[in-house]
Amino acid sequence: MCDVTIYVTSTVSSLVEADGNEIWRLPEELLASIISLTSPPDAGRCAAVSRAFLAAADSDAVWSCFLPHDLPQFAQGVLRRAPPSKKGLFRCLSDQPALLPGKLVSMRLDRATGAKCYMLSARSLHISWGETRQYWEWIKLRSHRFSEAAQLRGVWWLLIRGKIHSTMLCRNSKYAAYMVFKLADEFTKLDFPFQEASISVGGNDSSTRQVCLQAYMEDGDDGVPRKHILRSSWEIRLPRMKRRAIRLTDDVMLPRKRADGWMEVELGEFYNGEGCDGDMFVTLMETEAGVFKSGLIVWGIEIRTKQ
Repeated sequence: MCDVTIYVTSTVSSLVEADGNEIWRLPEELLASIISLTSPPDAGRCAAVSRAFLAAADSDAVWSCFLPHDLPQFAQGVLRRAPPSKKGLFRCLSDQPALLPGKLVSMRLDRATGAKCYMLSARSLHISWGETRQYWEWIKLRSHRFSEAAQLRGVWWLLIRGKIHSTMLCRNSKYAAYMVFKLADEFTKLDFPFQEASISVGGNDSSTRQVCLQAYMEDGDDGVPRKHILRSSWEIRLPRMKRRAIRLTDDVMLPRKRADGWMEVELGEFYNGEGCDGDMFVTLMETEAGVFKSGLIVWGIEIRTKQ
């Protein structure tokens, strides 16, 4: 937390603890200026203090500061029913992702910070041989923001890459990229060799790591995270002695289950500073082992802020 936020929070706290009449002496414009230096959750808490704080905390002057000044252009009709107030617009964009023109990318606002976060659909990604039905097929999805996902029929060379320009993201913010996917009923060879994930901005590598798509991480009843390898039906039928033992070390990133039922795995992170001006590429690949891989269902790549 920055020094300004700490100071503002302590100032507000002292006002709350003081005689209620002290609050009424402050003009709404001054209260709004103070609250605008905090965060969206802090503004919500301030609104519960008194009627004076409520009026200031709900004002357009405050929420104009929380909304990014450079919101992207949205697809036609997306904000047709958006509330007229700045607070209403913020809530609309943080509660429900909004599609951009072309409807292959969506954007939402982070509830805590107001930072812009994006979801790149599978159709917006570069997928090697993605349009060759021998290797990939496109399946329809119901009740989803994006209506299609790419399902891997089988390849020896796996390469998936997403791209977004750094100027579309918020400055001076830390971001992470996540592959959002599922595994089909039948899948194979997505456990080992591990896939390699990387992020580059303006041609400079920011991070490289190993991930395992055929595994997952979950917290046990005791709160301790545990790692698991997923087995396809044909692997389960193998005698235990013939099943491969995959060692999942701490440096291998594993997927976790999302609230929407999909899986996600972190592909890397980067800091979008003032000097960043170029394309940001997110890549997932396994191109050296020469093993036949199948059963991966790709919904897209999400790029969101990371605290």
